Amino acid sequence: MDEEALYDAGDFGSWISNRLDPIAARDVAVACGTCTTCCTTFEGISIAHDETETLAAISSFHLRADNRAANGAKILIANPDRTCPMLVRGACSIYSVRPRACRAFDCRSLAAADLIDTEGPGAALGSRADQWVFTYDEDAKMRQLAVLDAVEFIHRHGVAFRSRGFTYEPTVTATQAIQIHELFLGGKPETEAEEAKLLAEAIGILRHFANLSFARR
Repeated sequence: MDEEALYDAGDFGSWISNRLDPIAARDVAVACGTCTTCCTTFEGISIAHDETETLAAISSFHLRADNRAANGAKILIANPDRTCPMLVRGACSIYSVRPRACRAFDCRSLAAADLIDTEGPGAALGSRADQWVFTYDEDAKMRQLAVLDAVEFIHRHGVAFRSRGFTYEPTVTATQAIQIHELFLGGKPETEAEEAKLLAEAIGILRHFANLSFARR
């Protein structure tokens, strides 16, 4: 991959609308080309019990029980070098039945939320995400700023979010910021009361999206 190349991420307004659509967000069309960075910076993903075709295509050697779920979900374990065991000769060997988590993953979220890690463990993925370039109209610019305000808000209230079961990880935080960004289209909260009200609303929205995800399992 040309490290200096830039890639067309598409229209930001259309893109973020799709990320908020529970159906469109299930199977994202990303112009990955030959990029497999997300498959080579792998930490394991959960596969729901009803993803029967996916589970049937993966050797039990690469799976373990997901103790976070009570419904028989499995975790696809990463190789020691953090590559996905399903990545064979530079391509996904189970692409047609790949996990839902893979279908829904979109590294453009990192670019949208400006959560680009170019030095830590996510450096390779961060460098790839940093190459996406969106196009904007005026409404999309406002939404982009709202996403950034949402990221700041999540970081500021990290303890409150984690105490309610929401984990911190750049791709997760980026997704959450997108899901709650509309709360910030009117600007940042100015009082403690407004801050508390916004926190309650944000947690409610994230629980709604989490329930939608759980319902598909």
